[in-house]
Amino acid sequence: MRPLLVLSAAVLCTSCQTTQSDSATEPEVPLTEKTVGIAYADYVLETADRNRDGTVTIAEWTNAGGTQSTFEKVDANRDGVVTRTELVRISSNTRFLDFTRGYADFNKDQRLTPREFRSAAGVRLLRVDF
Repeated sequence: MRPLLVLSAAVLCTSCQTTQSDSATEPEVPLTEKTVGIAYADYVLETADRNRDGTVTIAEWTNAGGTQSTFEKVDANRDGVVTRTELVRISSNTRFLDFTRGYADFNKDQRLTPREFRSAAGVRLLRVDF
């Protein structure tokens, strides 16, 4: 009975190691000027849109760590809510991508991956005028 238990434990450990190494080597395509706006919009809506209505109010924005001045900059039509379109518009440019790299490119390879972006940059960008 004991050899079977040892064999089962060895198989379980081997499968765990394989899963970990597979996810660690998964390639992450760097964000570009075309994709960073979408990544930012998705991140803001996930973290700030508490009632899941597809928009972010000033209260939701500030509760997520943002500032009023940054909210006002993103709210292009001044209707009091930020939409996905406004988020993509304000963040789909080289200046935004370069600015974000300064906050989130942790390995300093000049490539911003989705994992790096989501780790810290999103919340910081809710309170910084870019």
